[in-house]
Amino acid sequence: MAFLECKNICKNFGSVQVVKDVSFSVEKGEVLSIIGPSGSGKTTLLRCLNSLETPSGGKIYLDGSPVFPCDKKDKPAAGRFGLVFQNFNLFPQYNAIQNVTLAMNAMACETLKKQKTGYFRRRTLMKDIRAENRVKAMELLERVNMRDKADLYPYQLSGGQCQRVAIARALALSPSVLCFDEPTSALDPLLTNEVLSVIRSLKSKDMTMIIVTHEMDFAKNVSDKIAFMSGGVIAEFGTPAEIFGENATDELKNFFGGTQRSFQ
Repeated sequence: MAFLECKNICKNFGSVQVVKDVSFSVEKGEVLSIIGPSGSGKTTLLRCLNSLETPSGGKIYLDGSPVFPCDKKDKPAAGRFGLVFQNFNLFPQYNAIQNVTLAMNAMACETLKKQKTGYFRRRTLMKDIRAENRVKAMELLERVNMRDKADLYPYQLSGGQCQRVAIARALALSPSVLCFDEPTSALDPLLTNEVLSVIRSLKSKDMTMIIVTHEMDFAKNVSDKIAFMSGGVIAEFGTPAEIFGENATDELKNFFGGTQRSFQ
């Protein structure tokens, strides 16, 4: 079984079927880019993987364990998938490092509560945990070239810098799969390049990534596999050479023509 396997995923909103019987698999360390026209179901599929939407049907397995559907005793999807949103979604009242440590500290606090640790003991432990999490957060900010901006608030940062903080935040919980939902759609070309450079630097044998993107050159160069979605289904699935090759289908060629890309 592949590291991530999705079988017959469907998502309905009332009578409207947005994702229709989608199946695909990704091996550990691979990068899958999902491309396609707006309204084709790309973001909805990503939200289903991250448990932000509940699929209407189908199955999701991660490293052999069921993510959907799953029993309550199974480990929840939260923390196993990380998501970087289009518009950053940073908390404006917190600075960069606080945005990165927030989820880590919250999870640690919940874990201590479940262990029925006494209040004063929990305060002492949390002080140490917060210090450890701050060190980890600084390492993550350095990884995305934002260490020197750790104490700045979102309003003091550019769009590209906010997105890099958002990437560090998504990495903070050590997700098994890191997802990006059009991470450069809100950025100008110069800032787009700096964010894509950071994403490219994350690629490794241990980092599995799924990227919804309209950046065709980036998808072509960074991906191991590409899924082309149209009308709620995966119309084409293959390697970059297959998707961008001269034998591409007419539907793909029409799409790439609309994005002003060539098949050279």
